[in-house]
Amino acid sequence: MTTTCLTPAEAAAHDVAVALAPSAEHLAPALTCYELNELLDLFVATGHKAAAARWIEFHDGDDQCAGHTVPAAPAPGPGKPFNISDLTNAVSVLLGDAWTAQSQPWGNVGILSGPFTTSFLLEIDYDDALTLSFDPYVDDAFPEDPALPEDFEVCDEGVYLAGASPSDGLKHLAEKYAAAVRAITGT
Repeated sequence: MTTTCLTPAEAAAHDVAVALAPSAEHLAPALTCYELNELLDLFVATGHKAAAARWIEFHDGDDQCAGHTVPAAPAPGPGKPFNISDLTNAVSVLLGDAWTAQSQPWGNVGILSGPFTTSFLLEIDYDDALTLSFDPYVDDAFPEDPALPEDFEVCDEGVYLAGASPSDGLKHLAEKYAAAVRAITGT
């Protein structure tokens, strides 16, 4: 969930998602596929991707049910800029269900956690670069010299995409940073 200022409707949606998240075992089996899909969209839009996965697990569906997947996080709409938290959420979605995103206050730092001991911080560093910071743990067995995606540079904190800017767009930046995480982790 991004921590930017929320509209009353966004705050209400977040409150509903938080209230419903623990009820998956009891309520999910009673929902139609359409109702479940709407609820999954709400969970993902409010930053509760893990809750969406839990509701899918408990949904029995009917004979017509073809199964469900956790939907992708919605991209910011026209005229609505994205922040680091939005980008972190988008990267998490691209990396898959084993990954989660958390936001620091104000949405200016995002934390990616996945199937490794190491977590990744996405932030703007002191040189105004969009940096993916991390301290690798030996147990994670990351490649020693990963083949980073084009235009990525190594820095003291981790790596950054040279020349990255918000005008590159959320989708493009998310794809590039997801590729960087895959290279760093060797996945």
